[in-house]
This record gives sequence, structure tokens and C-alpha cells, in this order.
Amino acid sequence: YQKYNYGNSLPYSSESVIGNDCMSCLAPNDADDDGGDDGGEVELTELCQEMYESSGKCEQDMSGLYYPNNGGCDYINNILPAISKVYSGSSSSSTRAAVTNKVSSLNDGDVPYLAVGLGVTTLLLSGLVLGLHSKIKNSRRSIDLSQQGVV
Repeated sequence: YQKYNYGNSLPYSSESVIGNDCMSCLAPNDADDDGGDDGGEVELTELCQEMYESSGKCEQDMSGLYYPNNGGCDYINNILPAISKVYSGSSSSSTRAAVTNKVSSLNDGDVPYLAVGLGVTTLLLSGLVLGLHSKIKNSRRSIDLSQQGVV
């Protein structure tokens, strides 16, 4: 990159785009909507509330919850540790196979067949659309009975 860009290095090639600084989720609540003083209590920022609401949760063993959210338990307990082992380089071939089976059900040999199937179905559907378009276009022409000898 530097060779072709006057010696300039690629942006963020030596440092991360994402900083390591933490942001506090607590924001001081200056006053209530009714104008009263709340004693300097703090509240969560809107960004942190939205991130928590959209995050995957595993509240399986938490007591006191009426409706525990267990939608992310399989991902958190099984898939994330396996992916972490693969990318840390300390995994065995069996762990890699488990991640491959969990994350993707496609084998390398299936990809060409999938691509050919996608191409063929695209061509067939394009032909169908073209045929229907021409059929509709031909049906819209006006019929003049006087030209056919019928009065």
C-alpha cells in the first residue's frame, strides 16, 4: 500500500479503529420531568439500555425472574467457546469440526453445487418473468374488428 500511495501507510493498520476506553452507562439525572429534585440519583443512558435490550441473554439459573429469557443460552454456552478456541489457536481438530458443524452445515464440496443451482434457478425465473411480460404486453394491444371485416 505504501509503495503505491506516496509512502503513506494504510489507515488503522498499526492501531485498532475501536478504542480501549470504557464509557460509563450511568448518567446523572439532574431533575425529574415535573421539575423536582431527585436527590442526585443516576440512571442508565439510552445507548446502554438499547444495547442490553438487543443483546443475547441466558437467564437460565437466575432466581426472581417471572419470564427468564433463555434465547441465547445455546450460543453463549456452546458456540462462543468453540469459536474462541478456534481463533485462539489452542483448539484441536475435533473442536474445529464441532464449530464447523455448529456454525455452518455446508461442506466445501457442496458450494459449487449450490452456486450452479442458484444460477440455474435464476435463469429459469428470469425466463419465466420475460415470458409473462411479453404475454401481458401482447394481450394489451387493441383489437380493431373493422380491420378484420366484421362490422
